[in-house]
Amino acid sequence: MTGKLPTVAIALFVKDEFSDIAGWIAWHAAMGVRTFFIYDDHSTDGTWEILTAASHCHDIRLRRTDPAAQPDFYQRQRDCFMEVAAECKGQVDWLGFLDGDEYVYLRHYDSLPEFFASVRHASGVAFSWRIYGSSDRVVRPRNLTVEAFTHHATEALDDNVLVKSFIRPEKMGEKYINPHIFDIPAEEYIRPSGKPVKGPIAAQDIEWSDGFVMHFICRSMENYVQRIRRRLDADLSDSIGYWNHFNRNELEDREPLRLIPRAERYLSRIYDRSVALAVRKLSQSFLNPGEGQSDAAISQLDAPSTSRIFRLTTYFGGHLYYAPEKRLCVHASEEYARAHQLQPVYAIVRANTPQFVSLFVPTHPDVFVRLMSDHRLMTRLIYRITPQVDGYVTLQNPINHYYMSYLPLTDGVGIVESNRHEVREWEYVKLTPFDKQDLTSDRDEASAPPPREISVPAMLGWLRQRDALPDNDEFLRAFYQLGPSSRLELMRHVPGLLWNVT
Repeated sequence: MTGKLPTVAIALFVKDEFSDIAGWIAWHAAMGVRTFFIYDDHSTDGTWEILTAASHCHDIRLRRTDPAAQPDFYQRQRDCFMEVAAECKGQVDWLGFLDGDEYVYLRHYDSLPEFFASVRHASGVAFSWRIYGSSDRVVRPRNLTVEAFTHHATEALDDNVLVKSFIRPEKMGEKYINPHIFDIPAEEYIRPSGKPVKGPIAAQDIEWSDGFVMHFICRSMENYVQRIRRRLDADLSDSIGYWNHFNRNELEDREPLRLIPRAERYLSRIYDRSVALAVRKLSQSFLNPGEGQSDAAISQLDAPSTSRIFRLTTYFGGHLYYAPEKRLCVHASEEYARAHQLQPVYAIVRANTPQFVSLFVPTHPDVFVRLMSDHRLMTRLIYRITPQVDGYVTLQNPINHYYMSYLPLTDGVGIVESNRHEVREWEYVKLTPFDKQDLTSDRDEASAPPPREISVPAMLGWLRQRDALPDNDEFLRAFYQLGPSSRLELMRHVPGLLWNVT
């Protein structure tokens, strides 16, 4: 390994983590993990489907367990971990063993390979747990777990003595101890600080000074209820005792948030691939005889899909920009944007769906176009256009029907929110043509016809009958023409894969 950084892999044993698994992969990919060995314990909530999509973005060795052959959960986990350790000998320099609610963090390094290059004398590193509470959240969040839950317990919580390990596979013995500590020579097993472990036991002195494993046991109340359902009468009971014990929010630490922008670049690719996989799966869905006939709205989708690019000019004269430091869209004067290196947000309108606009940032194609109060995570954020007076339009979220609003400019910049029930001047915006050949070739003015609702059979038929599958943006414009119950019906065909766009 002289002259190059060591390679790092992680083994994961997971079940039913659809809302967090993409973010878990993205976080550790951003931390420099090269290979993921993921054993899915027969998830039913879309986790497997999201993992399948993610495997097209990263080196993910995806496997399924066999509960019939080994009914005991802990022994299935043991068998998977031992199998991976044997497989990685001579192939990977370092192998970690984590759960889906555990995220490793390093305080003084930006990546795991850099850290492990600094401990070449070691063959195992044991990271302390740092247990995080709910941060008073009830509903499962859409953003990364590390960003959503920033409050954690103090060292007084005894459960923080447990550790999780990264080991050199070629130094691991044949004995399985437990998922916390492994069969590594004691003199070569250290803590992140360099101190030796206190023998082959899962409980070690709590050490957070150099690195730790953020353990999000509770997350939101919604996550907790799912966890209880999944493990009821196995190792958890129908009680809030578990929640009360682990929901500790005594301290807040926002230091790990420094890695969120890097992790989201990986997450955006996984979510884009997830939507593409949903399109492919839906195009192969079963249709009953007589279903799938076209309707007026579907016929409109089959029209030529030339497009035009616009800038958004607000009622106060500002333009829409993406602020990289805030990771949010704002509206600002051109002078303010230049001085603060804001990036223009553009709007694309397609001729076959002129009632919709897709917002995107050409200079940052892998960032989420974020608006305050809009929780969707999309690199092209879609809104419905409604014409107003004097050439203005309003933009409406197609899921919750809230309008985008642009607060008055202060010193050249204003907040953009998506939370208005009614329309007044603050919600007005003009679509100003932006005629650059590298962005568009069509010059026809876009109109916004009344919305037409599409049926699920018609949409499935449209996908099956096409010569080529639509791209994500085109598919989502059709998806947003479904009614709420129809969207849910369609999403049941592709569990988990459309989580980020609703």
